[in-house]
Amino acid sequence: MTIDWNSIANAPRPNNCGWKGTYRVRYSEIGDTGKVMMPALADYMQDAAGWGARILKLAYDDTVDHGIAWVLARMVIHIRDYPRNGEDILVETWPSGVSRRVATRDFRLSNNKGEVFGVAQSFWVMFDLNTRRAAQWPDWIEERLPNPPGPKLIEAPLRPAFTKKALPTCDNIKARPSDVDLYGHVNNVRLMQWVLGVSGPDNSPDFHPGSLDIQFRTECRVHERVEIRHADGFATVTREEDGTDLVRAHIPPRTKIV
Repeated sequence: MTIDWNSIANAPRPNNCGWKGTYRVRYSEIGDTGKVMMPALADYMQDAAGWGARILKLAYDDTVDHGIAWVLARMVIHIRDYPRNGEDILVETWPSGVSRRVATRDFRLSNNKGEVFGVAQSFWVMFDLNTRRAAQWPDWIEERLPNPPGPKLIEAPLRPAFTKKALPTCDNIKARPSDVDLYGHVNNVRLMQWVLGVSGPDNSPDFHPGSLDIQFRTECRVHERVEIRHADGFATVTREEDGTDLVRAHIPPRTKIV
């Protein structure tokens, strides 16, 4: 995939549904390179998505009494540079469309010089908090979505790349209570940390990839044991009990990002 950074930088933030906020890189969010790690950027974007949803009255507080909530199904991230500790990051976000009951939300990340260094597209589905399964959309959800939506900054592949080869296990993890979020399952940022913890050469950590396409296929609950598998830029978080892939990810070589 070729990333047109000029087009991304010049795309207008929509007045009807856009949100922006500034986040400062903290010492706890940098790696041994002194630069912010990708999971921290994903955490900023997760927070920004919540504030953006409030504009539309589609945030957690607006849906929880109906027994439903948005959950992240997939995220595609491209980063061409990583800011350092103490730098400010501007996160801009807006809904960018709906297809087959999957809502997309785009993100644009800029450094304190005003230069765009990152872009992401996220895919959200409605989740039934009681059955723990995908939920049907009530009419009022669709009525509150922006029309028109904001521009798509990237066109993510319809089908995420993945391998048919069996992947070797690189790590074993037990989900702790500290990994669990408001929805009662392991947060997507923590799952991303687990994947990137083995995604480098010889299964070493790489928290500063140029690109990541990660799918959150089903939830990971507290005390579940999982295997982190990886080879050749493909990774999974796989439940030990039944071999189900809870997460699948593709971390392509940086040379493919233009």
